Formats: sequence, structure tokens, C-alpha cells
Amino acid sequence: IESKMVEVGLLPKLAALMGDENNHQIAMQILYHISIDDCFKAMFGYTDFIQQLMQMLFEHSEDEIEIEICICINLAANKRNAQIMCEGNRLKMLMKRALKTKAFLLMKIIRNISQHEGPTKALFMDYIGDLAAEISTEKEDMWVLECLGTLANLTIPDLEWELVLKEYNLVPYLKDKLKPGSAEDDLMLEVVIMIGTVSMDKACATMLAKSGIIPALIELLNAKQEDDEFVCQIVYVFYQMVFHQATRDVIVKETQAPAYLIDLMHDKNAEIRKVCDNTLDIIGEYDEEWGGKIQRGKFRLHNNQWLEMVENRQVDESDPYLYDNDNDRIDLFYSADGMTPADGSISPDFFSDLLPQNGDLHHRSLCISSEGNDVFDQTGSIFGRPATAYGFRPDEQLFY
Repeated sequence: IESKMVEVGLLPKLAALMGDENNHQIAMQILYHISIDDCFKAMFGYTDFIQQLMQMLFEHSEDEIEIEICICINLAANKRNAQIMCEGNRLKMLMKRALKTKAFLLMKIIRNISQHEGPTKALFMDYIGDLAAEISTEKEDMWVLECLGTLANLTIPDLEWELVLKEYNLVPYLKDKLKPGSAEDDLMLEVVIMIGTVSMDKACATMLAKSGIIPALIELLNAKQEDDEFVCQIVYVFYQMVFHQATRDVIVKETQAPAYLIDLMHDKNAEIRKVCDNTLDIIGEYDEEWGGKIQRGKFRLHNNQWLEMVENRQVDESDPYLYDNDNDRIDLFYSADGMTPADGSISPDFFSDLLPQNGDLHHRSLCISSEGNDVFDQTGSIFGRPATAYGFRPDEQLFY
């Protein structure tokens, strides 16, 4: 239904009803449901709806405009919309309002804005201290979660995270929240992501290693080994830390993290396998002993089926197909139940049909942002931070 509404051009008409007292509420409810769909978020940027919405945030209390706040949360997940929300002094006013009222939904808008690469991220430099000051065990968990998530999004080059963590005494807090069961999963995950972000700073990564955070991460990895979100983000922390010699030495020489990573190369989750592979490549380059183990692990991974057959002695020496000279029997290799013709001729369409199966690229064109990028592409490169469902999850649906 939402798709049909957008297709026939109802979005601008619904946005124009924002100032109509009689139809405002029903129009906002419809626009809320449209804003949930990632394919339609960018279209709001071609109206003046976002500008009016932001003005309402500054003029009304949170209780009066709850649905409007929820729409803002959804729309801020789009990069262009986030830029509109930051035009002029809007981000400053929004941050000031959120810090004054401690409204976690307002901070959720800010958190979604902060996830986008580009000029908007640099605007947060002025608020790092304010956000860090809000992170403590005395404050409401939902509020701290959004503040922490916003900080964790600030992957800004050359930012001296060591100074931030020292000034606001955040290391004990981060380490404490890594203990299994110490907090809700959402908050624990954001702590892990935050550690991954600050570990880009060499001095900060070294300070964290000395504090004993690496063993704490391994303990959490053991406790959450069935949760792909946690595993992926913890492995990404190791990926960031192995770039620095001090933390790399701790990981390689004082923990069994490389052994865990070798095991995780077999994980069913492609994102986990990718981060593990990148991390192990760096470890193998700097440590000869682990380099050999990693090579053997990769060999076993790529030849797993064959090795299992040999180790389990499943080879039947009487099988003529394994030992007879069947080089002339091309039908054995090219007639897989009609997949390819026996004469070896293959249609070009055969390969184009197979490619999406490996990359899960089916229907990607249905959900592309106005910038031409996949709306879920947070990283921009294969070496960026893995996307997390927690980070991209919109507000809890209110079912208006």
C-alpha cells in the first residue's frame, strides 16, 4: 500500500497536511509507515517535510510529538536526510535539547545521523566530551545506550580517543560492561563496538590492552559464541588491534585469540569469515609460527571435503571412477543433471545466473539510495566496521 501511495505521488500531498490541524494526525501516521521502508526514505528529502519536522522538535515537548520523533528517527538513517537535519545550527539545537531533557528518542535521532560518512560526522567533534560525560552506570540504560552508540559511530581519523577515555574515566566502565550478564545485550554490544572504534587510535588500543580488556573480550566471545552480532564485532576489535604492535603482541603471544579466529574461518556467517580472514592475514604476516598454523587452517578450509574423505577412509579403492583413466569421459564432469551440456558448450547466461547465488545480490537494485549506494552499506569498503542489526534497527514500531 505504501508503495502505491508513493508511486501515485501522495507523499508530497501528505507532507503538505502537516499544518492542517484536522488531518495532521492521520497524515503523520501514514508518513510514519512510509518512513519505515528504506526504499522511500530518500524521497522525503525532495520536500520541505524534514525542515518542518525539525522545527516541531524544537517547539514542542516530546510527549506532544512522539510520532514525529519516530519519523525523524527513521528518516535519519538516510544520508541525505541526515545532512538536511544538520543544516544551519539544527544539530547544535537538537543536541542541546537532547542533553537537557535526557530524551533517549531524541538521542536516537542523533545516533542515526552520526552513522553516515562524510561532512556530517565531522560536526560531532564539538560534542564528543558532552556525550562521553553522559556514559556512567548511574544513568538510565536507554539513554546511555544511545549516547554510547553515537560515540561508537564517530570513526573520525586522528581523533585522540586516549585522551577522551582518560578524561572521562571510561575504561573501567567499558571493561565492567564486558562481563557476561552485566548489562542488556544491546548495551554490551555497543560497548564492544565502541572498543572497536577507539582501537583505531594506537595509544588508546595500547591503553586498553594494558587494562586487561582483551581477555575480557575473549571471555565474552566464549559466552556469546552463538550470537553472530557479538562474534562479528568482537572479531572486528581484534582486527583493529592487530594493526598496532603493542596490542598485536598481546593478542598473539598472551591469548588464544588466533586459535579462535582459525576456528571461526569455518563459520556459516559470511561476514564473520571475512573479518576473520582479514585479521588472520595480518597476524600471519607478523608472526611466523601463527602464519604456518593459519596457512594450514586455510588449506583445511578450502579442501575440507576432500580431507574429510581421506581422513575418514571413505575412499573405496575399487571405485573405478577414482583410479581408472577417465580423462576421455567428459560427461562425468560436464553433465551434472542438465546444468551444463555434455559437449562442453556453456551459455553465457549460465554464469550470470550463478553469480548472485554466491554474493546474495538478487534484487539489490530494488533498494538503492539516491546517492546510488545500498542503504545498508555502512562501511563503504570490505575493511570497514561490519554492519550490525542493532545499529540499523529503527525505533520500536508503535503500530499507529
